[in-house]
Amino acid sequence: MKPVIEALIAGGLSPAGGERVAEVRVGLGYTAVTLESGRAGVGAMLRYMLEADGCSILPYAGTLGGRDAAELVPLLRSPGIVETSIGLAAVNALFEPHGREGLSTGDPVGLLGIRPGDRVAMVGNMAPVVERIRRIGGECVVFDDGRAGEEGITETSLEEDLLPGCDVVVLSATSLLNKTFDRLVELSAGAREICVMGASTPLAPDVFRPRGVTLLSGRRFTDPGRLLRVVGEAGGTKSFGPISLKVNIPLR
Repeated sequence: MKPVIEALIAGGLSPAGGERVAEVRVGLGYTAVTLESGRAGVGAMLRYMLEADGCSILPYAGTLGGRDAAELVPLLRSPGIVETSIGLAAVNALFEPHGREGLSTGDPVGLLGIRPGDRVAMVGNMAPVVERIRRIGGECVVFDDGRAGEEGITETSLEEDLLPGCDVVVLSATSLLNKTFDRLVELSAGAREICVMGASTPLAPDVFRPRGVTLLSGRRFTDPGRLLRVVGEAGGTKSFGPISLKVNIPLR
């Protein structure tokens, strides 16, 4: 099976068609891409992966608006986090669901069927979700490359040992940005449920179902103009509530 990044690029290029980019905003928490059709998507900005000398991080800044959306999609395979974030935001704008059968909104935790005594792993710390899981009674082990050494965060070197024994695995969509998704899904093959979660999640069932993912939980943005402002002013997930809907797509 091809790497998930290549599958997302191929899938994103299909609906790109005549879509053109309206605006791109690269913020401190997220990147946003809006299309002239009114659709929008985001990609998280992993600041700990930023490597730049001087003040100009993207040499061709100022040239992205007005381009064909298909030109931005392949940036997802870039080794640089800014380009990767732009590529994922473009993919998410193109995959935005409209009237998809089985789609639901709201809290995804209840859809995971977590039982008291389950061992749950989360890769990419989403603290409010961790709290809800632990209230149900599940053990929740949290891995996060960007928060290594913090209290409550397990060293990612232990993923190889712990993920195969988990009943439920929640993968932040940041695993697509740092290119760890394929390895993490392979390690999680024995889990009852595998969920990809977060505002950066591509709502692309045909890409994730063959890889064993059982639930996608992302966002559909309802106010692209406000989204650009929020991202441009260093906002993130906590500011997305009034301008988006949580979208869940079960894959079985």
